[in-house]
Amino acid sequence: MEVILSKLPQIILAFHLLWLLASADTLKMEDFAPKKCGNNTISYPFWISGQQPSYCGYSALEISCSDCKPLLTQSYNSAYYVKQLFYQNGSALLGDMLVDIITGNCSTPQFNVSFSFGPFVICSTNKLVKFFWNCETAPKFSSEFYSYSCGSNESYVRIYDSYTQENSEDNQTSCSISMVPFLGSNGGTVDQALSLMKEGFLVTWTVVSCSDCKASNGQCGFNSTNSMFLCICSDGTYPTSCPNNRNHGKTGHLEVILPGSLAGAFLLVMAVVIFLKLQRKYNAQENIEKLLKQYGSLAPRRYKYYELKKITHSFQAKLGRGGFGTVYEGKQSDGRMVAVKFLHDSTSNGEEFLNEVVSIGRTSHINIVSLLGFCIKGSKRALVYEYLPNSSLDKYIYSENPKTVLGWDKLYEIAIGVARGLEYLHRGCSTHIVHFDIKPQNILLDEDFCPKIADFGLAKLCPPKESVLSSMADLGGTKGFIAPEVFSRGFGVISTKLYVYSYGMMMMEMVGGRKNLKPSAQNPSEVYFPHWIYDRVAEGGDIAASDMTNKTEEIARKMALVGFWCTQTIPANRPSMGRVVEMLERSLDELELPPKPYITSPRQSMDLEPYSQHSLDTMSVQSIDSTAPLSNSEPSDGLR
Repeated sequence: MEVILSKLPQIILAFHLLWLLASADTLKMEDFAPKKCGNNTISYPFWISGQQPSYCGYSALEISCSDCKPLLTQSYNSAYYVKQLFYQNGSALLGDMLVDIITGNCSTPQFNVSFSFGPFVICSTNKLVKFFWNCETAPKFSSEFYSYSCGSNESYVRIYDSYTQENSEDNQTSCSISMVPFLGSNGGTVDQALSLMKEGFLVTWTVVSCSDCKASNGQCGFNSTNSMFLCICSDGTYPTSCPNNRNHGKTGHLEVILPGSLAGAFLLVMAVVIFLKLQRKYNAQENIEKLLKQYGSLAPRRYKYYELKKITHSFQAKLGRGGFGTVYEGKQSDGRMVAVKFLHDSTSNGEEFLNEVVSIGRTSHINIVSLLGFCIKGSKRALVYEYLPNSSLDKYIYSENPKTVLGWDKLYEIAIGVARGLEYLHRGCSTHIVHFDIKPQNILLDEDFCPKIADFGLAKLCPPKESVLSSMADLGGTKGFIAPEVFSRGFGVISTKLYVYSYGMMMMEMVGGRKNLKPSAQNPSEVYFPHWIYDRVAEGGDIAASDMTNKTEEIARKMALVGFWCTQTIPANRPSMGRVVEMLERSLDELELPPKPYITSPRQSMDLEPYSQHSLDTMSVQSIDSTAPLSNSEPSDGLR
């Protein structure tokens, strides 16, 4: 199988040749002539859309010539543009239009300048400026840094001599971090750093060499359908160069000629059959490898499989097992403890692996678990995380007496920390991340019981500032934490309020110290805990142990009220995570009791795996009380 996969590029090329024969297409030599855009000469591997066909260069290196400025159309929001090209050593000086429009301290970038497309790598010769903003507390840096003010907020900036320079202090702050490379001397102030960033940064690109094709009088091209280099000659297309004595002095239209050999035609047909059988598996591996190339030097560390086997002592200490894999304890050579998650062997397209790497790799927050590295070897995939010694939240809230271990003050801190982490995933990241599986088992605790959101296997990436999730064809989650609109669109659209609902259900379990669905409860009214506790709060009764103080009783009631708001049946009536943080920080007297949710309790037998849109809609009759009244009133913000 591996031998066949290694020959797959040749199979794809043969299939492409057959397609060319069937279409009787012609390629024009003049299409490959260099073009001008501003002061830059554009030629292979770059090409200008609107002036050249797509086969004249790499898909990721498409140029749009706008006002004599060569824009890289495949970059994020087409924000990157070419300042200068250096074909002799395969490098380019690029600019970022979002950086160019920055003026003054209050408009410092709150985004990373990085590459997630094409064959580009940011050069280590660049300097690096890091901005620290939205800090909860002032960071304590041991080396030189600069502070600057924007209104009432104090922010900070550090400048490094090399783009690849690392400082562990940076990841220990409570700040949001943005990074911008630049080519030039060090800047001592924020204004100087902003000026240097606008001069651009240096990148290199790696593509198939064009020299052999050019030497054989061919023209270099690229097949975007199968992402393969083409040498285009007068009698056809070839993998590297034109055959000898076929192209000297020939110009004009190039036509592909059908081979006369029946044996060759038979081999082509067999190649197509093999290709179709292997396409799914090949595409899965290609998706992963493309992602790794896109990340370049910004990707987390890539471990070898034998390294992880050594780190985990041949997988001796198992920390836990979940729906997507098994987690083992490990110790690196420097003594640092890590948690290594091995994903289950899969024949799918590797979506879980890609989601988790992309999601956590783009985050930097005190309440989000840190991804240190990853490993991929065939069907084996692993993720390396920071080690959190106090396990997960469920180990404490489901025990017989969890309050003696954590206490209500600590539970309250955990609730706020998780809310801040979710708010960061929504608004603090350059890419909006939707976590579809918020539950106590996925909240890990460090040595100080600081909560960290983990397990991004079901996470989805969405455009920034987009609230309605229009492209979520496959959803998943854990029973008891899934919002009602997932089962029936009659409750509302699928939106970012999904994980607000899951967070609210988790709050209920933190308050009750038990699972929300408890069939073994002696009182039938207590089987579905959220309904029981709502009635207790509404009637002014006790909701926890009788020996609670006034302070702890207030904390428990506040957490319960916030949980009620987050689990409202109508998504529009649920608060945003930013409002949830605000509600938790207010006094109990400032919070209103929301309407009681009318959704029925979840069925014991219902385990939701990812369903199609049709499947979710057809489940609504079985899982939702269709007679429940729906509120059409304006949603409240939960505050008096």
